[in-house]
Amino acid sequence: MSIAFSQIFESAWSILMVVLFFGGSIFVHELGHFLAAKWRGLHIERFSIGFGPRLFGWKRNGIDYRVSLLPLGGYVALPQLADMRGIEGESSADMEKMEPISYTSKVIVAVAGAVFNVLFALGLATLLFFTGQPTNERQNSVEVGYISQSLVNEDGVSVPSPSSQAGLKEGDIVRSIDGKLVENWTDIHQSIAISSGISEDGRRKIDFEIERNGNVQQLTVFPIISQYLKTRQVGLGPGYTVIVTKLADNSPATKSGILPQDTLVEIDGEPIRSIEFFRNAIADKAGIPVSLVLKRGEENIGTTVTPESVEIRKDGTRSTLIGISEYTTNADLAYVNPFEQIKQVTITTWETLGALFNSRSDINLSHMSGPAGIIRIFYNSAQYDILFVIWLTVLININLAIFNLLPIPVLDGGHILFATISKIKKEALPPNLVASIQGGFMLLLFSLMIYVTFFDVNRWISDSSDSRDYVEQRITPVFGETSEDKSSDSSIDGEK
Repeated sequence: MSIAFSQIFESAWSILMVVLFFGGSIFVHELGHFLAAKWRGLHIERFSIGFGPRLFGWKRNGIDYRVSLLPLGGYVALPQLADMRGIEGESSADMEKMEPISYTSKVIVAVAGAVFNVLFALGLATLLFFTGQPTNERQNSVEVGYISQSLVNEDGVSVPSPSSQAGLKEGDIVRSIDGKLVENWTDIHQSIAISSGISEDGRRKIDFEIERNGNVQQLTVFPIISQYLKTRQVGLGPGYTVIVTKLADNSPATKSGILPQDTLVEIDGEPIRSIEFFRNAIADKAGIPVSLVLKRGEENIGTTVTPESVEIRKDGTRSTLIGISEYTTNADLAYVNPFEQIKQVTITTWETLGALFNSRSDINLSHMSGPAGIIRIFYNSAQYDILFVIWLTVLININLAIFNLLPIPVLDGGHILFATISKIKKEALPPNLVASIQGGFMLLLFSLMIYVTFFDVNRWISDSSDSRDYVEQRITPVFGETSEDKSSDSSIDGEK
């Protein structure tokens, strides 16, 4: 009963976080438009969270405050600003009796939503500056902790990993990728994913600058497109300290004397640089004793453990394990200047948008996340740490601000574009033309959301089916799958 109650509480808490922070981000954006419109004296018909039919709400001073059926955003109905009949419904206002609003008012009201998103992000970033942003050794690493020997490409074929082919080694320090300095593993993953280099013979390429034994070297890596995420992947993972947090009963690990909070230091004389490195080191050692060095407090302890071959999936897939159920790494809090936080997110967003429109990049719309994907990330993050939810909200708000200011009809930037064209022409654009363009682009936008949501749901189903596939054995949960390092999506190149 207590476990069931705990799960219900976790789910309820996560849903509350989604409503407060994701829903709150939409609300803040629309509040910006609303308050700017009130300030500039515009006629306001509706303030809606969501699109489509009205679910519930209230009316006050002639304004309909509502929550609508489709949770794909929100709007403030301002007939003087733009003719949005195809999206927001017919207006009850007599436009002929209303005075036209100035160009300045149009721009102020249109840009106010993005401004409020930035202010909201800045406020949350300031909070994170005082509380600290949750991070850990794995995220902050620039050391290569694991080199995969093979990868599965987009055709489902196992091929030698680009990293191993290029000569990268565990223990290398990554200094830059394609000439851009990297400061942590997020930078490394992002740089690999959005890279657009092409060699003279037409192969995808990424230029690495690494440090090995104090010497700086330049290496060219030829990435593959991964089977799962369909992005560039080279087959390397970060180096970090591995700390055992939970052991399976009656397993080789417990028999060898390993205890929770022990740090894995060496295996057969080799330094353990990551959990993936350790897993690979025992992969062919089923039934064969291996020597381990553990750190317990300030003391190093030597022991011997004999890994076992265990069935980990219903389809008969086996893996060599010792019974470490959960592990973590050294956690920390980063105190980053709020303006620096905003700057980092803005740069990342622009780089991603640039990759999306770069024909040489392998980033496309299927890699974007729609409302379903964002809600899922919020939901999962809430079960990890509320500070991580706050950081995610900073990211989402800067993304919303930038996206909405793009000069695309139906977005705020589109309103500014139409207003600017009218000012240059010194006459208003025909209302029916504007309404047709807005309606057409709204249809495209909804189609895009449906397209992106399809991939979001596919990723969700794929992850769920993977976890349902595992079967319990004597050594359970499966080593490396139930990690407390929930802040990282995966181990190699950021791919699960």
